[in-house]
Amino acid sequence: MGLGGESGPGCELESLTVRELEVLSLLATGVSNRLLARRLGIAERTVKAHLTNLMRKLGVESRVEAALVAQKFETTLVDLRDHAQRSDGQPLPQLQQ
Repeated sequence: MGLGGESGPGCELESLTVRELEVLSLLATGVSNRLLARRLGIAERTVKAHLTNLMRKLGVESRVEAALVAQKFETTLVDLRDHAQRSDGQPLPQLQQ
């Protein structure tokens, strides 16, 4: 359980890595994997790997379901991402949407 005692897809947001949170945030905007990769400065294949991992963690079966979770829990997602830090302790740059 998570997010105020709820169960279901949104309750697992806390288990996502910082990069998975970034991918999920951008996924909710409806962009393609190619554009996600470009915006994050990573390979498209890496985006696909992050999507696979975050969908498994959220218990959803499609990118549409993942995007809906991101939209439903947008505030929580932003809070989690904003409080995360890079491994060197520096704050993450803000995402351009």
